Amino acid sequence: MPVRFGEPRLIKNRRNAKRIRTAVAVAVLFALTVFIFRRSDAAEGAGTAEAGKAVFEKNCVGCHGKNGEGLGPKSKLPNFKNPATMKSRSDKDVFDKITNGGKGTGMPAWGSLINEKDRWNLVAYIRSLSYRNK
Repeated sequence: MPVRFGEPRLIKNRRNAKRIRTAVAVAVLFALTVFIFRRSDAAEGAGTAEAGKAVFEKNCVGCHGKNGEGLGPKSKLPNFKNPATMKSRSDKDVFDKITNGGKGTGMPAWGSLINEKDRWNLVAYIRSLSYRNK
């Protein structure tokens, strides 16, 4: 079978096209992932601190203290009034911790006991504690 001119270039162009398609697919997947996480974190605005305060006082004060300070400087509980502590956690992280608990930390899972709206209200209230401390 005779070799035609230009055939190696055609193979090279196909390889480049495949690389480009792969790079585009990866970029699209990355963009979708970012979009999905942004959308899931967008629910953070759904809660209100006022409503969350009542839920906090009913369910959380026993461990986290009335002001969310974690019951003392030697406590291993997070100090919600500390802006640095709260800055390191997204609202989705806080919501997930409330929902699923903290394995090995003593934090119970509240997902089956507190409805979703009230868990987002808790997130808003907990977040407001660090703003008040500034």
